[in-house]
Amino acid sequence: MSRKESKRVVATARQQRESTLKQNPKTSAGGTARRHRNTRRLSPFWFVGGLIVCVVIVVSVFIYIADHQTAAGVIGPTDPEVLSKVTHVNQSVIAKVNTGDLQNKNIFYTTGSTEVVTGQGGKPEIFYYGAEFCPYCAGQRWSLVVALSRFGTFSKLPQGLSSAQDVAPSTSTFTFMKSQYTSAYIDFMPLEAQDRDRKTLETPTPHQQQILTQYNVTGFPFIDIANRYVASSPAFDPILLQGLSQKAIANKLSDANDNITRNIVGGANYMTAAICSVTHNQPANVCTQAPIPAIEQSVSRSPRLVLPQANVASTPLALANKRREDDASA
Repeated sequence: MSRKESKRVVATARQQRESTLKQNPKTSAGGTARRHRNTRRLSPFWFVGGLIVCVVIVVSVFIYIADHQTAAGVIGPTDPEVLSKVTHVNQSVIAKVNTGDLQNKNIFYTTGSTEVVTGQGGKPEIFYYGAEFCPYCAGQRWSLVVALSRFGTFSKLPQGLSSAQDVAPSTSTFTFMKSQYTSAYIDFMPLEAQDRDRKTLETPTPHQQQILTQYNVTGFPFIDIANRYVASSPAFDPILLQGLSQKAIANKLSDANDNITRNIVGGANYMTAAICSVTHNQPANVCTQAPIPAIEQSVSRSPRLVLPQANVASTPLALANKRREDDASA
């Protein structure tokens, strides 16, 4: 093809293309512009949709965190090995410690009541009232956990620390907040009133408040053994645990000669004996083994709790007891 013919072919093709564009405006530059405008018109809808998706994701994350975060004052779960050592103290250690360094110490007071108060499960009720910041509660929980483990099982018992701004700062302990305990012999009812920052953690139920009012409770810790025995002071000074980790304390519980073991297990033996007195000495493999029977006799001779009548006489529990006494004498 000659050069002249080539130019003619190109010119013809250009004319055909221009003719086609005129006949099909959608493929023209104007049509292209309209498509761009349509795209821009759709963009806000895509933006709003994406924003909604982002909000849903953020809210879901916050809900997940709220559902899975630890409770205030809870350091985290107790190491299973530590929990096992605290809840399975060897019987030989229990017997050898006896009352330990707490010999002749009055941990409990008798209430003078012959009634055994039962919990929601119909079993003798053990009520604990404490706070996570409280160093004396931190020490008391060690003995209480050892004692309660003889009557049931802790499947969940979070690790805790007492306040860093109190005596015996940051004492290693547990918290009963969100703990899980089951027993065939007792109903355990714990209440952690405040967290490590002294902020309200749990509020007493009407029944719990009735007990606190009945015994004029104004501080921590407090333990009520089925309305028969009460303890309003710690078994031992928490300064003994100062600077020790949970694991270090738990490791000592296999040595009956250790000073810390003599206090923790000694306190636990007193608590065990008091509980046995309201469970009719059940389970037998706990309540009939030395040294519990002898300590139980000692607990039964504890001093009588004396409270100002103005704080007791008008409480619901006191009035109920009086009605029962009146009915019995009628």
